[in-house]
Amino acid sequence: MAFLQMNLRYNSPMQHSLEEVRQLAYDLPEDQRLLLANSLLESVSDQPGATEAQLAAAWDEEIARRVAEIKAGTAATCSLDDLTSDLRSIVDQ
Repeated sequence: MAFLQMNLRYNSPMQHSLEEVRQLAYDLPEDQRLLLANSLLESVSDQPGATEAQLAAAWDEEIARRVAEIKAGTAATCSLDDLTSDLRSIVDQ
């Protein structure tokens, strides 16, 4: 809910960087992230000129950014054992 509680005012200059908004979005529960992602996708996919190629290019940029973070050591990562354990606990629920 932190993302939704940001103090943004209409018609005011942008007060948060893209990275700050992105991090706030990452902190949302999965169901809310999916709703937000869908809403953002709809906001650009209905625009004239927002082609599949442009959307694919945007994803390519995002993938490159994430790979660069991993290589730089600034990305939050976890071990394969931790990931496997987390996935098992989700599946077992």
